[in-house]
Amino acid sequence: MASSFFSFFSREQIRLLRDHVLNLLEEQGVQLDEHPEMFQILSAAGAQVDDKAHMVHFPRRMVEKHLEMVPKKFILGARNPEKTLPLPHPDGSFYARTGTGAHGWIDPETTDYRKVTRSDLAHWTKLVNHLDQISFIPFLFANDVPNETADVHGLSTLLNNTDKHVWVQPYSIGSIPYLLKMAELIAGGKQALKTNPVISIIACSLTPRCFKAMDIEIILQSGRASIPIHACSLPGAGGTAPVTVPGVILLAAAEIIAMAVMAQSVAPGTPVVASPIIFSMDMQSGRSLQSSADAQKAASGANQLIKAAFQLPTHNYGSGTDAVHLGAQSQVERTMLSMLMALSGSDILGGAGQLETATAVSPLQLIIDDEILATIRHTVSGISLDDDQLAFKEIAAIEPSQHFLANDHTLKHCRTGYRPHLFFRQTRDKWAKDGKKGLMEKTLDTYRTIMAKSNPCRLAADVASKLESVCHAADAQIAD
Repeated sequence: MASSFFSFFSREQIRLLRDHVLNLLEEQGVQLDEHPEMFQILSAAGAQVDDKAHMVHFPRRMVEKHLEMVPKKFILGARNPEKTLPLPHPDGSFYARTGTGAHGWIDPETTDYRKVTRSDLAHWTKLVNHLDQISFIPFLFANDVPNETADVHGLSTLLNNTDKHVWVQPYSIGSIPYLLKMAELIAGGKQALKTNPVISIIACSLTPRCFKAMDIEIILQSGRASIPIHACSLPGAGGTAPVTVPGVILLAAAEIIAMAVMAQSVAPGTPVVASPIIFSMDMQSGRSLQSSADAQKAASGANQLIKAAFQLPTHNYGSGTDAVHLGAQSQVERTMLSMLMALSGSDILGGAGQLETATAVSPLQLIIDDEILATIRHTVSGISLDDDQLAFKEIAAIEPSQHFLANDHTLKHCRTGYRPHLFFRQTRDKWAKDGKKGLMEKTLDTYRTIMAKSNPCRLAADVASKLESVCHAADAQIAD
């Protein structure tokens, strides 16, 4: 599991926060929408269930017992076995994903804003296939399909166009079986899906301390299918959560741990990724923010608490901005966020390419984010102190005031540093000679180059036809 390079909390403070989380779950509990099956499962697992009030209290010993069932290592599978994602990351770093559920599309050629279409989603997926730092992809909200089945059509589009792992956000209870059916078609059946979970799925709390029937059903069906669950709390500091940073951290952690216990009660050994996606409310405008200083600090703190106190892998916003366009604010906010979450030891950095507090996406921003993430990955990678890296012999052999340029050691390592593709390193004269292109112009050139290529990840026609049949069935059952 990725480890934090720093911590806001001492060991004693981690113990204090952990105790508060466990006390909150035991004494105050959580409220579930009416769901007799889950009530029965939780009661049998040791929870105190009041099915009339829909309240569930989790005794401390039950929580600790069920957290031990969460696997410490597992995979996020993929159609292409080479793109399987072991968690934790083998080199101790992070994975990254694009934004999920955005309705808005910022056209890369005109910069005009419009609603996302299914064709845009296909282009988005093709772009992701060519970006090395983007490990997996969720779907955007296509506005040219029935709203009720936009999740089903979105997943079909992704599975048709990528062989990377896909993250699924269901929009209704009715769509869950269709989403799982598509995953089975890609994996090769129910049993194959258990060993190669080509999708993972998000279940969310309704902050504070409530859970909708849809998310309960997601945990139930996904647990039985051995699908990794991203247990997500989305508190808004000052609105749906305390305005203070420790308060929002405490609430987010409690909701996530409640979902982890639910998942293990349904199916022991279900993979769980803790996902504190934290917002803050702008008290002047009432707007929800993802990249404010307070939201970033709370997300980092929640990440550190969950990893240190409960040993779960974590998934946070690790990119994104509250700005509505690709200006300086966007680049500053997302770079600060990416670096903070990487240093905090987050296993998955989410939100690449997103703007306007996750409600819009930009292909150009996604390409820039790929470079930002590559730079940060190199920056936070470990430092080896072996003889070759220390270069003590080379330092001792060089006379004072001499240089290392012609040294064999320099030649050996001169290509090992990270070299960006978009960020500028040339002289002013070279910049002028090349047309005085800035970051956006260079990014647009890269986008055009990628879009001119073929998509090597298109799905076989017979499987694609089966996915389309699932979409038609969902439309007939849910949308009509």
